[in-house]
Order: sequence, then C-alpha cells, then structure tokens
Amino acid sequence: MSTTAEYDAFGPWIYEIHSEEEIPRLFRGHGIDLESSLMTIKIPREIERRVANPSMDLYDMVVSLGRERVTVLTRRGRAVDSREVAYTGIQGITDLVDLLRGRLVLHAEDGPVEVQYNASSTDIISHVVEVLRREYISGGSDARGASTGRVAIPKGVEDDLANLYRRVAREDGVGRTVGIQTRRAVLPVGASGVGRAVARAWPTTMQSAVVTVGAREIVVLHRGKPFATGHRPVQALARTTLPLERVVAVDVRSSQTYEDVSVLQVRVGRVTHEYFFDASAAPRVAKELSTAAGL
Repeated sequence: MSTTAEYDAFGPWIYEIHSEEEIPRLFRGHGIDLESSLMTIKIPREIERRVANPSMDLYDMVVSLGRERVTVLTRRGRAVDSREVAYTGIQGITDLVDLLRGRLVLHAEDGPVEVQYNASSTDIISHVVEVLRREYISGGSDARGASTGRVAIPKGVEDDLANLYRRVAREDGVGRTVGIQTRRAVLPVGASGVGRAVARAWPTTMQSAVVTVGAREIVVLHRGKPFATGHRPVQALARTTLPLERVVAVDVRSSQTYEDVSVLQVRVGRVTHEYFFDASAAPRVAKELSTAAGL
C-alpha cells in the first residue's frame, strides 16, 4: 500500500494547517477559508500508530478560528458535521488536562463544543485558547496582562494547582483572588450514623479551586469535577475563563447533596457555570463577582 504525507506525519500530535494540501482529505470542500483564518488546526483520531494505514481518515476534527467565528468540522464515519460559533456567542472557555487526556470546551449559547486531545499538544491548544480569549471579548484587543515579580500563592492551594496558578500569573496575569476552596471531605445531607461512618471510610472529597477576577475576565482554576470519591489521587487541572462583560447573574444556593456546601452559580449569557464552596465562603465570593460585573 502506497504511503501519504498525512499518514507519514500521523501520531497523537495536533498540527496547525497552513495550506489546502494540509487539510485532511475528508474535510476538504467544507468551507475552511485559510486566507482569512487566524489559526486552523487538525485533531488526530485516538488510535495507535500501528493500527493506522494510509487509506484511513486519520483526523477526527478540524477547528478554524476565523475573523468573526469558530468553525468546527467533526468526522462522523465518512460524513462531516459542521458547526459555527460566533465569538460573541462564547460564554466561557475551559481547558482541562488529566494526565495524557486533554479537553477543550467552548461554552456556547446553543450547547458546548468539546475538543478531545492528547496532552502532548498542550502548547498548541494553549495558543488556540490565547487567540480565542483575544477575540471573544468586545473590541478584540489582547486579553493578556502578565504579572511581574514574585507571585503570592493563596494559602491552602495544593502544589500542582499552585504551579498552574504561577504559570497563569506569569503568562496572563491572575487579577485579584476573590475565592479559595481547599480540598476537604464532605458528608451527605441527612446521612444516618451508618451512612456517616461509611462516608468517612470511603470519603467524598470536595476539590480545590481558586477564583480570580481581572478587568476583563473571571478566571477559575479547578479540578474539572468538583467532587471525587475514594482515595485515588486527583490529577486533573483546569482553567475556565469567563468574559466579565457577559456575566448577567451571580447566585448562591445550598447544596441538596452535601452538608455545609453551597453552589456558586455564575450565569454568562444563557450558560450557567457552577462551582462548589464552603457554605460560609460562597456568599462573599458571589458578592465580589457581582460587584466586578457591575450587577
């Protein structure tokens, strides 16, 4: 079987597309305009190199950042689904890495757009996020504002989350820290004595998070899932950025599942983002965010 350039380059890596020839053949003719694109990438299939061959469609997605919108092409067998999301319709961006698995989520008004990727390509995904953040806020000016000098790490933040905090501060700035949730075990609402004993032996743990607010964005550093059960360590690290100009409400409600836990709800456009805090801390965080958003 003859080889192809696409097959020869195939692996877990995301590539930026610079020419029509670099667009995977399945996706050609589906409206990707490279001349007006700010950045276009192709996402490989999650298969091992040894099972791939030159006759296969080796890429699952093409994501193109245009001047006004993001175009996402997704492989469905031999067909291609197309979706467009205007920058003005993006109500948040989450980038999560859990060991070798990465997930980029664009929180859009009509439902999330998810891009699964191998964490070996975190650098190019970080560049994608940088472009998105520059474009999704009114005016299209640069959203970065890197901190200078020594960065103070909020107390109680675990080492790996603290390292993420340092990196974000160095690259983008972190604004003002308005909320910190440290990792702690939680108990079910209304649990019996036996239930509490079981919960202590096989605990459910509320995960740590740091909330900061700057002139243009709310940034939440977190673990992806707010709760974990058992003793297995949590490796996931995530950053969610929310455009401050599109925050329309910030609310707090008591958790119906766990004692002394509140749900912080930040509504951006039609999308509601939820974060979990100690019941005593959540109202203060909500007040800070409401004030920053001018609510």
